[in-house]
Amino acid sequence: MFRPVGKLANQRWLRVAAAILFFAAQKISVQANGIYGNGTGAESMAMGGADVGWAQGPLAAMGDNPAGLGFLTGKELDLGGVGGMVDGQFSKASADSRGNLNDTPRALPDGAFGMQLGKTPISVGIAFVPESMLLADWSYLDPPGGLGGHVSYGNQTDKSEILVLRSSAGVSVRLNPKLSIGLSLGAVYNKNELVTPYIFQNLSTPDAGYDGAKTLLDLNTSGFGWNAQIGMLYRPLTNLQFGLSYQNRYTVDTTGSASGNAGAQFGHPGDSAYSFNYHAQVDNTFPNQISLGGSWKFLPNWRLAAEVDWIDWAGAFDNLPVKLSNGSGTIVTGALGKSLQDSIPLDWKNEFVYRVGLEYAPVKNLFLRAGYCYGNSPVPDSTLTPMNAAIMEHTITAGIGYRWRAYELDLAYQCSLPATQNVGTSALRDGEYSNSSTTVFANLFALTMKVNF
Repeated sequence: MFRPVGKLANQRWLRVAAAILFFAAQKISVQANGIYGNGTGAESMAMGGADVGWAQGPLAAMGDNPAGLGFLTGKELDLGGVGGMVDGQFSKASADSRGNLNDTPRALPDGAFGMQLGKTPISVGIAFVPESMLLADWSYLDPPGGLGGHVSYGNQTDKSEILVLRSSAGVSVRLNPKLSIGLSLGAVYNKNELVTPYIFQNLSTPDAGYDGAKTLLDLNTSGFGWNAQIGMLYRPLTNLQFGLSYQNRYTVDTTGSASGNAGAQFGHPGDSAYSFNYHAQVDNTFPNQISLGGSWKFLPNWRLAAEVDWIDWAGAFDNLPVKLSNGSGTIVTGALGKSLQDSIPLDWKNEFVYRVGLEYAPVKNLFLRAGYCYGNSPVPDSTLTPMNAAIMEHTITAGIGYRWRAYELDLAYQCSLPATQNVGTSALRDGEYSNSSTTVFANLFALTMKVNF
């Protein structure tokens, strides 16, 4: 596909690519209100994420369909990052509570390397990919709630984060010139953070009278788990191919700490005697996902891609168990115990995501791309809060790519259009988010540099 260049030029470009990756990692970090992104790498993102039937290059293959490694004809290094900003508004008129999301730009790096093993039909790859993100940083007046229904902790900066980073290794076998199958295994790092006034939902304590108690909470946990992805690519014609991929459901057990102060709940706001510390464990289950798509180069300079994803949120985000142990803090642990377990209801719905992308090459080695994707919000009104508002449904995308000898640079832009979801009667205890409204939208950018050698 590319003409080889000298070793010195390769080294120079590798240094530039490494500098871009370092900058992305150090200067900004990504914030978005969706769990799963739309595509892996700038080329895929510019096509609306419709990449399971294409997956060209190691980054797209390791992120979207490992069978794409099977059609590598040499060695390729992909480096880049994805970043952007979100905005949003929250309002509960009856409590005069309203606020906004922090729209500070942030980003995360990604990268992959893949190669064919000699002249064999076997190819291998390694990658680092931010697999899923839910990050929200809100500022608003805490609505009254808790036992008695009148407890408020005033103006708060509320933060929630579920971050999943996947480092993986993959292998693909080209069974014949038309068919490739692939497998990747990933070590998954999961970080969870929740800094907010929190209402206990379903405590496993002998005295259930504290269900509904409200406290300031600072929860931080992290841990590692494993998952797998398998895929297939089939090329019945040189200009037509189809892809299928499956990622298994998996659980990551994370541990850390939970601290806070429950003074306002007991009529003593800010009193340090009502502070507490626990060892915390959060078990996050992430869903099965099946993707089916195709890519058709219907004219010499035009390519169309389409994809459908099914995500089994109902089997994964039913509830979120939180286990606390080794508690310290005389008053709170005396009331709740030194060990307890809570279960936060989520009740997310299964989601279908529909993607389409179009690529046009007006001149040789220049690619213009656009796309669109739609996915129904998996978050039910009854358990919606600003902390879990992964509700954006419509995303439009655009991008450009340029190829020069052994190098390609791709840029992508995604706009997740404003989405609003209203809560009537909340299923969460005390109903502090009943009759509230949350709106979110996002702008994302991606850069990927590809080097073939």
